[in-house]
Amino acid sequence: MTAAQRTDFDIVTHWDMEAQPEELTDILLDPQIVSKWATTVFLACQVVNRGEADGMGMEIEVHTKGFLPHSFFFGGKVTALDPHRWMAFDVYGDFVGKGLMTVDPTAPGRLRATFDWKVDVAHPWVRRFVRALHPVFVWNHTWAVRRLSRMMQKEVYRRRARLNEIVEPAPTFPHNLVPFRRWQQRRFAGRSWRAQLR
Repeated sequence: MTAAQRTDFDIVTHWDMEAQPEELTDILLDPQIVSKWATTVFLACQVVNRGEADGMGMEIEVHTKGFLPHSFFFGGKVTALDPHRWMAFDVYGDFVGKGLMTVDPTAPGRLRATFDWKVDVAHPWVRRFVRALHPVFVWNHTWAVRRLSRMMQKEVYRRRARLNEIVEPAPTFPHNLVPFRRWQQRRFAGRSWRAQLR
């Protein structure tokens, strides 16, 4: 691969869970509440297209962040899948590229999830610092995925127990500040940024 062909980020992360593949599928096909059980990472989510029953064609738009103070607006559309095993999606917005989520059973009641993130950064000011701060941004992405994996495990347990109440984890600075978060929520709810996604 030449320098011209190389993407800004090609990151693969793994995590182990006590779950059945079907339980993760149920969570992935219910994205409208991800900003409640995974608020630390997903600040908001809107379903653009529900797609097919198995998730094919599903399209969502999200407002997301890691540990660092900046956040991103981007969308994703499921383009291919093997039910309960893997799901591929195209990404557009502040990130442009592809993602792949794979689930492999490792033992009775346990699995290993793999997230492959191959994207270029289109975020206007983050784009300027990609080369200089590349290791920092990779760490930030890894932090977010690890935090998400822990919250996903809790969501599996919540659904098993059939609990209606969702305890929302607090996002990191500055989105933990109520005025800032409300401003960002209003921004996400507006249509102006979405017009620039495609």
